[in-house]
Amino acid sequence: MKRLHLCFLITLFVPFILGMGSSITGDDSLDKIPVTEKKFSATFVDQMDIVARCTDVSIEGKTFVEGMKGEGTYTIPFEEIKSVRFFLKDGKLKGLILLRNNSRDELILNKDYKVYGRTGHGTFQIGVSDLKKMVMGE
Repeated sequence: MKRLHLCFLITLFVPFILGMGSSITGDDSLDKIPVTEKKFSATFVDQMDIVARCTDVSIEGKTFVEGMKGEGTYTIPFEEIKSVRFFLKDGKLKGLILLRNNSRDELILNKDYKVYGRTGHGTFQIGVSDLKKMVMGE
């Protein structure tokens, strides 16, 4: 009977103990940003009009904007983007994208995504829902 209790306790607590180790040494550290193959720079303006100029920019470690239009998922590479304006409408985060060819597109974005970059003083992270505007570098 004691053996059964011991097995039960081990089975119950091992996942918690292993999970705690990943939160201590997790990859979501503020001093690390995703490394991308292509390098992009951008200027970000948040909802409080604070400006951050960044290099090594990515969204969730990717160098494109991803979103929904209708039932489809679309991606627009950073190379084609001049700027993105972010706004909430009907509870959805929308991105109004101005392309380099001066055409426009609108996508519904994932509110939980994070933007990453490097400033002259360190790393930068912000949720896309906290952004007002993103202007891609030349």
